[in-house]
Amino acid sequence: MILCVNPNAAIDKTAVIPQFHLGQIHRPEMIKMLPGGKGCNVARALKQLGEEPMVAGWVGGSAGQFIENGLHQEGIQTEFVYTDFESRTCLSILDSSNQVMTEIYEKGDAVPPEKIGEMLARFGEIVGEYTAVTLSGSLPPGVPHDFYAQLIHLAHKAGVPAFLDSSKEALLQGVAAKPFLIKPNESEVTILAGRELKTVADFAAAAAAISTHYETIVVLSLGKDGALAAQGQAVIHVQNPPVQAQSAVGSGDSMLAGLAYGFGHGCQLAEAVKYGVAAGTANTLVLGAGQFTRHDFEAIYAETTVQPLLINDSQFAID
Repeated sequence: MILCVNPNAAIDKTAVIPQFHLGQIHRPEMIKMLPGGKGCNVARALKQLGEEPMVAGWVGGSAGQFIENGLHQEGIQTEFVYTDFESRTCLSILDSSNQVMTEIYEKGDAVPPEKIGEMLARFGEIVGEYTAVTLSGSLPPGVPHDFYAQLIHLAHKAGVPAFLDSSKEALLQGVAAKPFLIKPNESEVTILAGRELKTVADFAAAAAAISTHYETIVVLSLGKDGALAAQGQAVIHVQNPPVQAQSAVGSGDSMLAGLAYGFGHGCQLAEAVKYGVAAGTANTLVLGAGQFTRHDFEAIYAETTVQPLLINDSQFAID
């Protein structure tokens, strides 16, 4: 089983509106509501891959009940800490005529200190029961920037690998705790590298330097161009086949699920990253995060390629 930490739970509401324009009245051709937050998306994708995920985090109010009940209906177990405030709702408007997504995300209420302490205590009690833990998304108001770092230290004590996908200060402090793997995007790698990056070679060298400095695996998503992955100075480019994408929402979360699934089943770097890229690509074929089919995943995995890369900048170092 894999524990998916979902600090910023939400109802994810997607409205499909052809020819969407600001300042006009629209009647969506479809509305889809799902338990959301990046950890929920990861868990849903893991379920599609045949795993038994558990989602942990904070929920509250009727929205929190919707999130928890919805996950249970999908066969996903939960280990939530309950709050007195209402969980947030996030709205995505998909203009299906040109595949442009407009996203409106509520900030959410601040998590009080006692609920943060309760979550840390519960995580410490249960993390040893799992084969891996994923830590996904931004942190809610009130939660300290080192929250993921604290969870990673607890996972280390339990001998459980931690997979981190966050941003800003939560990523900077989290990666310093040396998780098993991080999944940054291009802007986040640039921040971690501390220098401007322009070419694929630049990003590959940066990924290798970050991996070596923090003793972690780095998987850099490149969208439709697959991913770069570094384990120390070994760097590969994993390329998915071209597909007719419907929506990219949740594709990064599906990639993280594929990575956790692959490494959790004893795969080496290349095969595990192929799992991640194939899951992320399969997710683009459907509307709804983490709801791809196993058939699509396997078909894409079979056509996903791996190319080793040579690192030219041997002087690249992280301060």
